[in-house]
Amino acid sequence: MQTRLKLASLLLLAATFAHAQQPSFQGTWTGQAVSGTGSQVRVVLTIAGNGGKLRLSPSVNYVTTDQCHDRDIPVVVEAQTESELTFAIQGEKVLHGCINESATLKVVDAKTLKGTLKDGRSMTLVRK
Repeated sequence: MQTRLKLASLLLLAATFAHAQQPSFQGTWTGQAVSGTGSQVRVVLTIAGNGGKLRLSPSVNYVTTDQCHDRDIPVVVEAQTESELTFAIQGEKVLHGCINESATLKVVDAKTLKGTLKDGRSMTLVRK
């Protein structure tokens, strides 16, 4: 009986330790990115499990006819480590011509991610 209890305790401790090592990018992040035209766009990224959504909107005082703005664009988490998040933006699933890119963001501090899209455009997000 004691051996079973010790084994169960060790397994629980190992599971807790493994879970603690997993980064938590879950939740909502807001910030800025550079659009395909070079202008700044506001970004809201929500990660839930291995997926989520990205919402783009024009910066204040910027008028655009971009039909991809103000739509929920699906994202898929491709990889995550303690210090980095990589996700695919699947805009084509929403509307033909919307952004289809991957982004790799690195942890700057407990509330900030900074990185680039695959094509080199920058993105900075802060946990909401």
